[in-house]
Amino acid sequence: MPALYTKLARLYHEMYQSIFDYHAQFQTAHAIFKTRSARRVLELGCGAGNLAPWFEAAGYDYTGMDAAAPMLAIARREHPTSRFVRGDMRRFTVRRRVDAVLVAGRTFSYMTSNEDVLRALRRIRQSLRPGGVLVFDSFDARTIFAELSHPVRDVVRVGDKTISRVSTRSANLRTGWTWNWHATYVVEEGRQRRTFRDRSVLRAFTRDELTLFLTLAGFRSVRLRKRGAVFLTVAQA
Repeated sequence: MPALYTKLARLYHEMYQSIFDYHAQFQTAHAIFKTRSARRVLELGCGAGNLAPWFEAAGYDYTGMDAAAPMLAIARREHPTSRFVRGDMRRFTVRRRVDAVLVAGRTFSYMTSNEDVLRALRRIRQSLRPGGVLVFDSFDARTIFAELSHPVRDVVRVGDKTISRVSTRSANLRTGWTWNWHATYVVEEGRQRRTFRDRSVLRAFTRDELTLFLTLAGFRSVRLRKRGAVFLTVAQA
């Protein structure tokens, strides 16, 4: 598991408040869920639980699940009234089927092998009631691989703290449209300067791949919408 979600969990939580627009993510999912009368929602890869208060304020029966214990510790501390459980999206079970599953924040990119992808999608399919809906975002391979050679720099200010990250990427291609992501984080606070490094392997998909994987996992009525380097996928069980 990447250090970003374990020993750097607090850094992730602070930094991604500015990188992700959690309200916009909720609004996107809510617009889809309300047309299907979905009320019982399971978010996989919920991280620090930043979407929980939005779903609960809208009246959803929400559960967040994540594989990283340090992220769940932050989620439970930040949102003590919300429900969070630990689990891996490739091998989880639910006691009662849900109306909708959400995998936000491009978390599905960590399903790097075909086996990972199919296991996760089949588990999700089994957790949904008949007619339930899966919503997830993932990277578009054509866009990502056209831009791999360009380093990416992010700078975030949190109070008196400045967090900068330089990301370099290179093709991997061992198990699909996979690439290496090497990130260097520099945290400056007053006179203190700390440096952290993290390495991950991520996967992007083509449109046809996503449709085929979902069909093999038992989904139907698959719709994909592309925005920039990201696909938003909506699939019905």
